[in-house]
Amino acid sequence: MAADVPGDAVARNTAEVLARLRVVRAAKRDERRRSLAYTLYCTVLLFAIWGVPLLLAVARAGTDGRLEGAVAERVLSALPTLVPAVFAGVVLLLAARGGWRGPALLEQAAVTWLIPQPVLRRALLLPRFIASAVTASSIAVGVGAVAGFLFSALGAGSWWGMTGAGAVGGGAAGFAGTALAALVQRHSGTAHAHRSRILAAARAGVAVLWAAAGVSLAYGPWFADIVVPWSGPWGWAALPLRSAAGDSGVFVAGAGVVLTALSLIVVGRYAVDAVAHMPAQVLRTQAGTAMRVQASLYSLDLRQARAAVRTTRRRAARRTVRLPFPGRSWLVVPWRDATALLRAPGRLVWTVVWAAATVALLCLDSAPTPVTLMALPAAYLAAAQLVEPARIETDDIRRAAHMPWSAAQLARRHGLVPAASLMALFTLGGAVARAAGWWADSLLLLPVLVPALVGAALVSAYRGPVPAHLMIGSLTPMGDTGPLGALLWQVRGPLVALVCLAAVDGPARGTAPDAPGLLWPLAVGAAMTWWVGVTARRTVRQQ
Repeated sequence: MAADVPGDAVARNTAEVLARLRVVRAAKRDERRRSLAYTLYCTVLLFAIWGVPLLLAVARAGTDGRLEGAVAERVLSALPTLVPAVFAGVVLLLAARGGWRGPALLEQAAVTWLIPQPVLRRALLLPRFIASAVTASSIAVGVGAVAGFLFSALGAGSWWGMTGAGAVGGGAAGFAGTALAALVQRHSGTAHAHRSRILAAARAGVAVLWAAAGVSLAYGPWFADIVVPWSGPWGWAALPLRSAAGDSGVFVAGAGVVLTALSLIVVGRYAVDAVAHMPAQVLRTQAGTAMRVQASLYSLDLRQARAAVRTTRRRAARRTVRLPFPGRSWLVVPWRDATALLRAPGRLVWTVVWAAATVALLCLDSAPTPVTLMALPAAYLAAAQLVEPARIETDDIRRAAHMPWSAAQLARRHGLVPAASLMALFTLGGAVARAAGWWADSLLLLPVLVPALVGAALVSAYRGPVPAHLMIGSLTPMGDTGPLGALLWQVRGPLVALVCLAAVDGPARGTAPDAPGLLWPLAVGAAMTWWVGVTARRTVRQQ
């Protein structure tokens, strides 16, 4: 409608509308400022109480030499490739968020009233983009500063130099990701095939960077340590950190700052132009999606929030995978699960990634116990990717209404394909580790972990909505117990399984496997299998 009105009239109308909005929203604006000030106060207070003592303890441990070891040496030697990989991954995550909730976002009421009016889109949306960029950059600066400080505790340069360099890199990542999110938001409703190719290329580039970082962590310095820092903006932003660590001179840091600043100026200019030409349909769609996601998060229904985000993604048509129909009835559920997973190759890729990470963590020589224990959540994440068919069936129980099995039997049958897949991946990973000379006796533990991991994933898939009495909670001197109870309800399956495995099982902590250490995971797996049946019956009965 604004195109039918002369430019001077649109500018004049925009000024009048914005002036009117400033008057109408004065009380709400003051309330938001007070809320922001209170949030900042609480954040600073909690960081001062909990964060600062922990950072000081880490610094003392680094000074005393307690952090020295093979892991610290590998991490420090991999900084030239590891930091660019982290930078690129953060930017990609922030940019992908623009597909459903971009930085130039209006609330539903503003979209309904203002967008059809002859109002300049730039004047309306640019303040929202600036606020989003400042917020993301500020958070990223803090996270980057903490990361730089932790690197210094491992022995990489002075603490003030590493902290400052980390803050610079973090701020650059926050602003670059927000600016690219504006571009993604601008084009989120057009040319799906073109956007898919760009996204696939970006993911492939980040995967290459992480592969280079993985080689550096596993084998030490190689030629990628020279190529990656100068390969693009992801490496330029890491040059100050590399210089502060003592790997290069001050001129390299200056070049990195200049190149990073130029890159941010360019991407910021394109982002401002994208904000000025944001389509009305995109604003309407994302306003509704953001409202649904916010409502789901308030009720701690993460599955509903994920479903709301998924509705904004247009998937390109692809050839449907069809497996031969089984001749025996007990194979029907595994056949359906295998077909569903083959039609979602992304989950299979993530399963392989997390399984490989599990094997790699157990193969680390002389790794401290906390590093070895990280293999347990990595293995659970591999299992969680494979139970998506059960999770979808829980959302709509009509899909299994014609099945001749009870809810408990059906839930356990959903664990056949994940268990077989994980068993094959862990066995293959052990064979590769032995062939490459990385064998560790703790790899013998992985196959017996499978029942417990799959059981925990199925308990999480069948958890159902959070009960009302947990959401309400009760008042205590420490506050309301509702959020904590709802959070524990969401993660109760993996929490119980991983705590049991980590607290009792010796091989999970890096010790040599023995008979009790191999039998304990099987006992945990049997308990989780029983719990799956109980959870499935309760969830289906409530629906």
